[in-house]
Amino acid sequence: MGLPLVLAAMAAAASGWQWLARVDGAVYDHALRHGWREAPRDIVIVAIDDDSLQAIGPWPWRRAIHAEAVKQAHARGARSVLLNLLLTESDPNQDAALATALPGAHVVLPVAPPSPGNDGEGALLPVAPLRTAVQLGHADAAADADGVVRRAALWAGQAGTWWPHPALALLLAANHPTLPNWSPPSSPTGATWQRASEWLIPYLPRDQRIPQVSYAELLRGEVPDGLFLGRDVLIGVTARGLGAGVRTPIDLEGELTPGIEVIAQVLHGLRQGWQVRAVPLSVQAVLSAGGILLLWAGLRRSTPRQALLACGGAALLALAVAWGLMQAGVWWPPGTLALGALLCHPLWSWQRMERTAQALEAELQAIRGDGGTATSPDSLPGDYLQQRTTAIRQAGAALRQDHQTLSRTLSALPDAVFVLDRSGRITQLNQQALGLIGQPPSQARGLLLDNALAGWTPQDAPNWMMLVERACESRQMQRSEATHPSGGHRLVSLMSAGPQADADVLVCAADVTALRQAELQRAELLGFIAHDLRSPQASLISLVELRRLGGGGLSEQEVLSHVETMARQTLSLCEELLQVMRAENRPLSTAPGDLSRLADEVIRDMQPQALARQQRLLREVGEPSSVPAVFDDYLVHRALGNLVGNAIKFGPPGSEVRVSARAVSGGVMLAVQDQGPGIPESELGRLFRRYERVEQGRPSKLAAGIGLGLVFIDTVARRHGGRVQVHNQAGAGARFELWLPQASPDAVANPSAPVTGHAA
Repeated sequence: MGLPLVLAAMAAAASGWQWLARVDGAVYDHALRHGWREAPRDIVIVAIDDDSLQAIGPWPWRRAIHAEAVKQAHARGARSVLLNLLLTESDPNQDAALATALPGAHVVLPVAPPSPGNDGEGALLPVAPLRTAVQLGHADAAADADGVVRRAALWAGQAGTWWPHPALALLLAANHPTLPNWSPPSSPTGATWQRASEWLIPYLPRDQRIPQVSYAELLRGEVPDGLFLGRDVLIGVTARGLGAGVRTPIDLEGELTPGIEVIAQVLHGLRQGWQVRAVPLSVQAVLSAGGILLLWAGLRRSTPRQALLACGGAALLALAVAWGLMQAGVWWPPGTLALGALLCHPLWSWQRMERTAQALEAELQAIRGDGGTATSPDSLPGDYLQQRTTAIRQAGAALRQDHQTLSRTLSALPDAVFVLDRSGRITQLNQQALGLIGQPPSQARGLLLDNALAGWTPQDAPNWMMLVERACESRQMQRSEATHPSGGHRLVSLMSAGPQADADVLVCAADVTALRQAELQRAELLGFIAHDLRSPQASLISLVELRRLGGGGLSEQEVLSHVETMARQTLSLCEELLQVMRAENRPLSTAPGDLSRLADEVIRDMQPQALARQQRLLREVGEPSSVPAVFDDYLVHRALGNLVGNAIKFGPPGSEVRVSARAVSGGVMLAVQDQGPGIPESELGRLFRRYERVEQGRPSKLAAGIGLGLVFIDTVARRHGGRVQVHNQAGAGARFELWLPQASPDAVANPSAPVTGHAA
């Protein structure tokens, strides 16, 4: 704030001591020159012009001629007469002639101020014979410092005597009602000439002129009748050769206004009550200083262009306000505020540039201190500011490149990654994090971590913000597993990005759902091994011990039969488990093939089992001879074999098992229909769960053992991008359908080109 205060103080001083008086005077003159006041109709100037000098003779004229002019004006009804001539030298004969014309005419004669050589002493008065019948008025028309007459002293004098201005003297001579501010000063004058009650002259605009007649025309009687009636007549010199002009605000360059016309302007203003009131100097100082401070305060948030417009606008506004006040009769000098407003912009710009340069230098040092890439500005071309701007631009480009690298790195990470500020709000995140919280980038940034992960519950804290606080305070990694109601699991790690108190916090949420599912499957497998595989082995041991104790009434053939049954049961369980593991982990090798041919092969392979149970295994009637598709022959063959095996197993003797292969909308379908007891409604939801078996036609809960066959079928379908559907009617059989996606025309047309890959 130091610079604006200094500028405001200088503006106040300039207003108080009027340092810009010439500038303010020019504004004042322009406002007066284009005012609105009208010329008077009760004042007439009798001009001693060049024509009068030519008609009457060389100057000075005899006082008897002036006496005749006064008589003519009085005879024509003049209200008062100003004879604006210095009659300080005595001429008895001429003085007597003029003295006889003065009584009753309400004549005013001028008193000249002392000449400069008299040290302000000795006013020049009219000769004694002329003083008795006239009103005296001082003829002091002092100019401002620039030589322009803008003020009139209503009173001036010395040695204890005050004389009014000639215009005021005319009003007093004509007994015009006086105003309070017309009264003479209460304090006596000193020995030297003094001026009092200075009054700004309300000059008429240039297009408004005071009526004039020639002195010679008055003497010749050529003045129109009634021109002087009831008017003030001012007789004075206007001829250029007599040097009677002064500079006034309404003059153009090189022009002068006769003194008699200046007196007429003052007289008109006094009679009309016009007055230009100047704002006190103290108020001017306050307005200038306050305006500067207010403008500077407004520049604080401005752009350079806005600041330029504001400063220029403030200067123009000051001039416009001064012009408007002038038309209302109030003079406020605008030069100080206008110039101060114009100075505000370069000073403000210098200050901004200085602070910008310091900030750039500090930022470059901070970048180098943080290990960033920042070129030394002194090694770059340009001036001081250009060097640092270029260095910052290069550092910014490096930072943007680092940011892009960081963004690409975050996007390449398989885990969801968040970057938080100290308050726990998200500032950056990768695509995986967007997918986790389900928000668009514009809405995700700025979210609190508690709101972003609202559905995830941490195990080691009541909320996520507590974990953020722990990471910031301990400067060590915090880990917590989070769960979601949908069954998802995330291992979330939080760590402060630096030792600073306001350092960001990195959050990594790794998806461990598959790992937890694998752990669950392992636990189920261990349970299977501990129960289902243990049971036949325990039976074998019991049978051996029983045999050692004497046989228990079983023949050797019966013992071998029991051993074979339990061994086959164990082998079957292991085979089913192996099939599921292969279906899940074996690389998928697909190739174009014919499902109709595959169905025939499975029927041929399973026919002995069907015959052993007295069942008929056959194809659906009306099936197409060829159903092209792209599939893994080994897996689909085993899956269809499992479906047919289940149908045979649960179908009663004498029943039929029908196999179907055909194209459907969007794909192909393999179906197996049996005539068994069907599946209870209570067991349908558990058909494809790992390590469970649904016993068709049994009203009880799940039987002991594991049902890996249906899990294998479901796994094969899903790895092909298909699905398994069950159409069940309890007591009337079940229909299992294996749907596979449609084969592409190119794959079907080139059956020799296998397609190998891994299913998602």
